[in-house]
Amino acid sequence: MSQQAFADFLKLNYPLLSDFPELKTIETYGVLIAERRFSQRAWFIVDKQGVIRYKKVLAPKEPLVSNETLIEELKKLN
Repeated sequence: MSQQAFADFLKLNYPLLSDFPELKTIETYGVLIAERRFSQRAWFIVDKQGVIRYKKVLAPKEPLVSNETLIEELKKLN
């Protein structure tokens, strides 16, 4: 499924981006697992000025970040 089709299916009002095949973004963000050519599971909240305000990179088998945690972090931006 294309990025746009997936965004349409989810009714998202923002674009989805793909870093494939160059992987420059995940390398820049420090989450690239080079030998496997994919990223560690991670969350980033970036403000309108492009500053990373929240970053959480999961260790293997670590639980996902809760929606509540992410919402609280987003509220800090206002």
